[in-house]
Amino acid sequence: MSKQRSNRSRAETRNLKLKLAYDGSAFSGLELQPGCSTVRGELEKALQQLFRKEIKIITASRTDAGVHARAQAVNFYLDNKIAPEKLMAALNTKLPPALRVLSARQVSGHFHSRYNAKYKEYEYLIFNGKVLPPAYRDFVWHIRQPIDIKAMQRAAAAFSGSHDFSSFCAAHSDDRDFVRVMHKIVLGRRQLQLWQGPKLKVISFYVRGNGFLYKMVRNMVGTLVEVGEGRLRAEDIPGIIKARDRKAAGRTAPAHGLCLLKVGY
Repeated sequence: MSKQRSNRSRAETRNLKLKLAYDGSAFSGLELQPGCSTVRGELEKALQQLFRKEIKIITASRTDAGVHARAQAVNFYLDNKIAPEKLMAALNTKLPPALRVLSARQVSGHFHSRYNAKYKEYEYLIFNGKVLPPAYRDFVWHIRQPIDIKAMQRAAAAFSGSHDFSSFCAAHSDDRDFVRVMHKIVLGRRQLQLWQGPKLKVISFYVRGNGFLYKMVRNMVGTLVEVGEGRLRAEDIPGIIKARDRKAAGRTAPAHGLCLLKVGY
């Protein structure tokens, strides 16, 4: 009888996938940190409040303190028959305003948010001007001195394709394989607008790849900005990549300009 109950319990356990959006300025990153509010911590706390048990989530992409997400993917196992749409509504009543579940659905028992991801998309925004409207301060990197966007575009092209990105991986990373494939790189200008105010012209760095190392996008952006400032040349980027040495690349861009746009499966 005990074995039959155990088998029945396993059969009723479902794998549920959530799409999350959050304002990274409200959190000390995604992963758990003692005494800090984190994305994982808030979501797992809400799940425990709803189901009176500890539930661990699996995340698609780690994000640092200050980094935003438009569509973070997570999954977890639950032995409860609650409908996905009801689960989404219930979680959103428990989560802080800076974190929301955008969708919920049941997926295959073998689905894994991180290991099944085929690609991830990020965007980094830079405001290059003297006065930044305060409403945008948590979402763009404010650089006051003029930067050469054409030089940055030439430099960014070198990131396309498959490379060992060791030069752009932060210290203390637990990564062992540093080769990543960048499917698409776009650096250009676009506009942002809140309410009916003036449109804010920003520099957008969009990247789509099969995966990213610890602080890789921010280190790429910081290096491109140094090209724009004239500290590095666009022609230096291939050599920086080949060096496989973090000291060869530029500085790390601030976290708040970065957003995880999408995880593709």
